[in-house]
Amino acid sequence: MSCKTYNTTTYTKDDNKKGIERTCCSANTSCITPRTYDPEKITAECIFVEKVYDSIIIHKEVDVTPEFPIVSDVISCITSPCEIIKVDITCSAKNVIITPEITRINGEVIPPPFPTVPGPSGLDQIDLSFIDTSKCDKEGKGTPIYIAQTLNISGELNLEITGEVRKHATGNIKTFKTNATIPIPDGLSINAFAHLCIPSTAYAMKPSLAEFCSAMCEFILPNGLDDLELVGSPCNTSIQINGAFITLCLTCEKKIKVPVQLCVLSTGFCQAPEQQGLCAEFPQLFPDQINKKIIDDDDC
Repeated sequence: MSCKTYNTTTYTKDDNKKGIERTCCSANTSCITPRTYDPEKITAECIFVEKVYDSIIIHKEVDVTPEFPIVSDVISCITSPCEIIKVDITCSAKNVIITPEITRINGEVIPPPFPTVPGPSGLDQIDLSFIDTSKCDKEGKGTPIYIAQTLNISGELNLEITGEVRKHATGNIKTFKTNATIPIPDGLSINAFAHLCIPSTAYAMKPSLAEFCSAMCEFILPNGLDDLELVGSPCNTSIQINGAFITLCLTCEKKIKVPVQLCVLSTGFCQAPEQQGLCAEFPQLFPDQINKKIIDDDDC
């Protein structure tokens, strides 16, 4: 019997074996849509989920004023004087963090911390059970809420800069690619308002507020290439940006959610594809479905 607990594989330049191919892929939802719906195979299920009672999307713009000049990473070794003749600048806001902070609901100051309940993907949802809905409950309608909040913005913007330079002496054109980072100035924030409708808070299942935001950025050189210059030593050259208009484009969605029980029609449980191994049999994760079909034989 071997006590070996490791394995070594040797690769050489003459080895024709390929490494793991990381190509694009298609996801598997674990559900199959049948060509025809057989009533014999359709069952009624009761599921316990959160329903969206009301929602709204808010768009905001906020200007970013960084410290100029902005200097990029080193691009390449340029040994003779050059001029920039073309540039493409891609602005990414993937590292921007937006933190909503509610200040008032229906005109009343709501001091943090707010009571929260866990939501999808660990998203904190604000528990709205403290709101009195009795007046609108008597009319069988929802209760309006007016939310005032501050969107606090932090993180950094990332620029990808690609372009071409032309050497003065020879006229030869050389391409370059580099990156630059723009920190978000401290204390950057913007006010936002929302009007939503919530259901009754008099029952065991209480409504909650979920909100999430995303950001894009617009980067504009008001004077075109005149706002750029090459700086540094011949073998330590960078792109310097001397002026730009930078705007963050924000989208925030707010949802009023409430737990509900829904009857849905099901064609069966989800079944993910199985990855085979050495075991002849594996345990199942969910119990068998034993509820009645939508059409009972006795009803025919």
